[in-house]
Amino acid sequence: MVGLLIITHTSFNGIRIATSLAAIKAGGGALWVGILTAMFNLVPAFLAIYVGRRVDRLPLRKPLVFGCLLAAAGGLVAAWQPMLWVLALCASAIGIGWMVIAAASQYAVGSYGSEAGSSELRVKAFSIMAMGFSVSSFLGPLIAGFMIDHVSFAAAFGVLAVLPLIAAAAFWSKRLLKLPSIAGKVADAPTGSASELLAVPIVRNTLITGAFITIGWDLYLFMVPVLGTELKLTATQIGSVLSLFAVAVFAVRFMMPWLSKKLGERGVIVTAMVLAGSTFVAFAFAHSYSLMLVLSFIIGLGLGAAQPIVLSLLHGAAPPHRIGEVNGLRMTMISTSQWTMPLVFGVLSLTTGMLPLFLVVGGGLLSGSFFAKKKLPKDS
Repeated sequence: MVGLLIITHTSFNGIRIATSLAAIKAGGGALWVGILTAMFNLVPAFLAIYVGRRVDRLPLRKPLVFGCLLAAAGGLVAAWQPMLWVLALCASAIGIGWMVIAAASQYAVGSYGSEAGSSELRVKAFSIMAMGFSVSSFLGPLIAGFMIDHVSFAAAFGVLAVLPLIAAAAFWSKRLLKLPSIAGKVADAPTGSASELLAVPIVRNTLITGAFITIGWDLYLFMVPVLGTELKLTATQIGSVLSLFAVAVFAVRFMMPWLSKKLGERGVIVTAMVLAGSTFVAFAFAHSYSLMLVLSFIIGLGLGAAQPIVLSLLHGAAPPHRIGEVNGLRMTMISTSQWTMPLVFGVLSLTTGMLPLFLVVGGGLLSGSFFAKKKLPKDS
């Protein structure tokens, strides 16, 4: 499962970076980068809860394969016609595809970790998945930057689009992948409104905390290509900055069992948000490639540590027959912010430049750390 997620997430990350750089090359500037970044999340924001409910009831192979095929189609069309409006449509298709994959895979991984009834095993399972995402976050920008610099944008989109096709074939094969037996077995389970889930304090507060972290992550991916272009860095250098971020994420997730035991789940989340927020503030004054590399690594340590625990807390707090729906609710909240914030930041960057924006994101993460310390339980 994790190996196939690495393949699909490499494609998603690489295409997202290639799309931003293609928009800049086409003369779209920061505003179009913001629009395209938003398009990866706009439609998923409206579909995520529905998809989550379907994941609760369907065999997991179906959404996994569908998501891969849709993401591949978006990448292939972008390779064929990398114009701005076409890229916007492709970003929507790829965003929907990845949202479906994420909802199904988080259900599956959480179920693997819950089979023994241990929250510790669930954290470990999500940490392993997150380490896989760290690998793909390293490979995606690196592949995109190398292909753009040495071949073409079309080649970058084409190569990255092939990866989810490979994953789709593997997801469909029962010989290659055994999915958890408890998944997709509640077709007749009762349903309710999303407001019922939000009424559960640990679900609501964990969703809000996770939104702070993911918004910081996605705005970082939006802001670095723009800042790098302003500093006249090459696509390979920008890809390297983002890839070093992924190296840090992998390293900190490798240490998650020790960190969780040492600091506790809430302690890890609070510390991670303070570290990331402080580094965002420092990033506002980064004016060199070498400094961007260092700060990118530190931000990776902060943002990378919190996500596995957030996912584990949500999986454990959700009603057994509504785990997919909780994941969908999380994606709706996050995607709504992800498509609005890049648009807002894209417009603001035209008048304020990048420095105030890094300060705002840093301040938001620091504020979120106080919220997490007050609202999250000390122990899961």
